[in-house]
Amino acid sequence: LDSEEQTWVEELGGMNVFFVYRDGRIVTPALGTILEGITRSSVIRLAEQRGHVVEERRFSIDEWRQGVESGDIVEAFACGTAAVITPIGRLKARDFEIGAPDAEPGALTLSLREELTGIQYGRVADHHGWMHRLA
Repeated sequence: LDSEEQTWVEELGGMNVFFVYRDGRIVTPALGTILEGITRSSVIRLAEQRGHVVEERRFSIDEWRQGVESGDIVEAFACGTAAVITPIGRLKARDFEIGAPDAEPGALTLSLREELTGIQYGRVADHHGWMHRLA
């Protein structure tokens, strides 16, 4: 959470975080206090090309909790260079939990991971000019 108010989700252990809504919208915390990441930018681009609206904005821990409880948020995942795209099934804090210990990874999370790693390993065509042969 942010250092000033302890309200706004920013990053998870140095990884960017994304929330997928039932209507297909995807929300990720806006840049400012967090660093722009190439994996974050790649995920946004791939999601938008699939027709998802990606909102970059402030996102509170309460919105996460309420969204999961109501069923409006159907997936959450983190991304970063080493983690690529990693599903988030449960967030556990001292005084609350969001999600469930037996939560399954979401279909969009898994398909974005498959597409991104496919591009990285040459199994999926790179239509973005991201990959460059070094040797």
